[in-house]
Amino acid sequence: MKLTIEPTDEFVKIEGASCRIWTGEDEAGTPVHVYVRTVSPQTHDKDRLEAFDAALKALPQMEPGAIDYRFVVD
Repeated sequence: MKLTIEPTDEFVKIEGASCRIWTGEDEAGTPVHVYVRTVSPQTHDKDRLEAFDAALKALPQMEPGAIDYRFVVD
């Protein structure tokens, strides 16, 4: 299975860890959400690492005091 995903500015807490929600689709076009805690580039190329780090830091960050919706009661 292959997925094409893009980051959103939404976060959720899963088992106490902040995870960014990424949205996208699989090869057949089925919509998916992916909950990403960590992204680790797999290269030692300094230029590629710097570019990756800059792009990752440019993404919106989780707001301080974000609410873990598992603890919200209707």
